[in-house]
Amino acid sequence: MQPIEEALGYRVLDQAGQGGFAVVYRAYQERLDRQVALKVLSVDKVDQGTLRRFQRELQLTGRLTGHPNVVTVFDTGTTRAGRPYIAMEFFEGGSLRDRLSREGPLPVADVLRAGVKLAGALSAVHQAGVLHGDIKPQNILISKYGEPAIADFGVARVVDMAEVSAAAHAFTPLHAAPEVLRGQPHSVSSDLYSLGSTLYHLLAGQPAFHNPADPSIAPLMLRVLSRPPPPFSRRDVPPAVSEAIMRVLAKQPEERYGTAREFAQRLQAIQIELGLPATDMVGGDLPGEPSREHTTMPRPPAAPRSRLRLHLVVGMAVAGLAGAGIGVALFVSAQDDPVTARPTATAVPSGEADAVDPAAVKALTPRNLKIAADNGASITLRWTLPANAKRFPLVLQREPADGQQTTVLDQGSTSTRVFGLKPDSGYCFVLGVPLSIGEKSTTAWSRPTCIRGAVAN
Repeated sequence: MQPIEEALGYRVLDQAGQGGFAVVYRAYQERLDRQVALKVLSVDKVDQGTLRRFQRELQLTGRLTGHPNVVTVFDTGTTRAGRPYIAMEFFEGGSLRDRLSREGPLPVADVLRAGVKLAGALSAVHQAGVLHGDIKPQNILISKYGEPAIADFGVARVVDMAEVSAAAHAFTPLHAAPEVLRGQPHSVSSDLYSLGSTLYHLLAGQPAFHNPADPSIAPLMLRVLSRPPPPFSRRDVPPAVSEAIMRVLAKQPEERYGTAREFAQRLQAIQIELGLPATDMVGGDLPGEPSREHTTMPRPPAAPRSRLRLHLVVGMAVAGLAGAGIGVALFVSAQDDPVTARPTATAVPSGEADAVDPAAVKALTPRNLKIAADNGASITLRWTLPANAKRFPLVLQREPADGQQTTVLDQGSTSTRVFGLKPDSGYCFVLGVPLSIGEKSTTAWSRPTCIRGAVAN
């Protein structure tokens, strides 16, 4: 058990769970004489601006109080040690991930029922002007009545904008939409993708693109960005169910369902087609739900033709998994952040790799990155790879990003075309081989190369 965090007005009874971003305690709220789940985030040095934004996001979810499929947040604040906490409903049933661990893949009827309820809840969330940003099985808690409820609004934002403590396990974007991995902000459509990915996980028993044999996070990124989800191996998954989930997992947002309500209605129609009772959708029939068209990302202004800073962190375009920088979302551990509120703690493997030998990093570093051709709106890059590096996918980063800072390349490739450049702007490029998985990730970066007068810092 971790050292107990003290929060004014709460008395910790026991530790209920521990995950990558938080420790969850079963606590007694003295003022209102009730048990709550006290979730203390494992981050240090949270600045006041970040904390205010975090609390504001949770305040917005207060509009959803009483929704049976959204966890009610009672209170937020900071512990005596300065760490943010959330006091919320206590769910003895654990999470959907806990159920998967106990039972394996879930019955189709149960997944459809949960899908309708969660899509309806997500519709209500969007109507309230909130984007979740981190839908996944461990963020879906189960009430004592068997009802699924979405939890952890705003947690990814505050964690990613703060310094993750050394004791915390990091997480990986197994359920993040492709556009989020490319550095674009979260949207209605990316929340829908994550919900679809969660339903896939419930049916398949693992996330669509997960492979425990991956030597680094880069193969996962490559599959998410460029390959279709594997078909379900279960024979009892009807084609209509598979088609609905595959649509919401489309690479391009415009190819998915337009709203959570639309997705829920399709799942209800499938239930009827299969002779199952149609599940009621609470909160999905209210007017005013935003669609993906209302969440497009403005293009950043062109960078001056001067010194350009290459951050050497994939996906710095947005923070957190919710809006302004996603660096930690890409090169971290192979396990999701298991957040539960249970009477007993669940063992969680960290998925962290051993420290990478600096000599090994140097031996795998791409060399001789050069501009082979400059055609204004596009360029051709070439490089050489050490022999051992050819089994790793590559990541190419450019600055200014112009909306697409990072590109994942096939393993062993030695050239690529880069499109969408401004002919009158300077750019710098750097090529990396992602190596380690862990809280502190390691990438073997080449020396930067620049064009048109740009200079890398």
